[in-house]
Amino acid sequence: MNSSSWFVRPPQSADAAALTAIATPHLIRQTMAQTNGRFWTLTHHAQPIGYAALLPLPGLPHLFELTGGILPALRRQGAGSFLWQALRRNLMGTAVQHITHTVDSLKSPAACFLQHHGFALEHEEWTMTLDKLPAATFTPPTRPGQLRRMDRAAAVRTLPALYERCFAPTAWFQPYSAAEVSATWQPGDELWTLVADGATIGFAWLHRPTPHAAEIEPIGIVPEKQGMGYGRTLLTTLLQQLKNQGMQTVSLGVWQQNETAVHLYHSLGFRHVSSSYSLTCPLNPT
Repeated sequence: MNSSSWFVRPPQSADAAALTAIATPHLIRQTMAQTNGRFWTLTHHAQPIGYAALLPLPGLPHLFELTGGILPALRRQGAGSFLWQALRRNLMGTAVQHITHTVDSLKSPAACFLQHHGFALEHEEWTMTLDKLPAATFTPPTRPGQLRRMDRAAAVRTLPALYERCFAPTAWFQPYSAAEVSATWQPGDELWTLVADGATIGFAWLHRPTPHAAEIEPIGIVPEKQGMGYGRTLLTTLLQQLKNQGMQTVSLGVWQQNETAVHLYHSLGFRHVSSSYSLTCPLNPT
């Protein structure tokens, strides 16, 4: 393909239908609406053949998530590189400092393309699963604590500040606003807080994607109570409760380098079942 026939322009409403081999029209239109102008369409002889967009990450104004692609029949011909270079030129001097994209394998075509263009591994996230929960046994926790359940309204009021208390000092801190908690909350979700000596010291956000499977994401303990056994108290108490309810499997996510949490999850019977990799590219470092 001759690059002289490529052109990068702002999106048009008809682009969504033309790019259905990359994503559904609904998803593309939704992305257009969320990117605040950071959406670029690549055309070949005036026909849309690809797009790139940057989605803001809540609470991290310097970091944006890259999404997009090239029509399958036109890949590996330089179009993706042409679009990436146009995107970089458009963003130089703006508030965008880093761009990130998550892949399931560092050997996938997307990962190879991004690493060729300056992206590097920022972190690896594990999905860990506890199968056959009804057969699991848990040692009673040594640290006293009481679990308290919150509904959506209470979670919207409580979770943003509690999440910040638990994670602000960490590399994986990505704050929630009340509006984000409200928008993310699904039917069946529950927020459980851990109370010790009259103070709230931890939490777990529980999701129920199916009647027999639960997901815990996120889960945290305030820094001043970490390393004292309260994380084990929170998790074992919640797991025992899920077991009593007839839940079959429980999964959660954790950064691979969070060795303390990984050790705790392994000790309770969780196993690493898959990884995802966040690749990041500095654009306008300060």
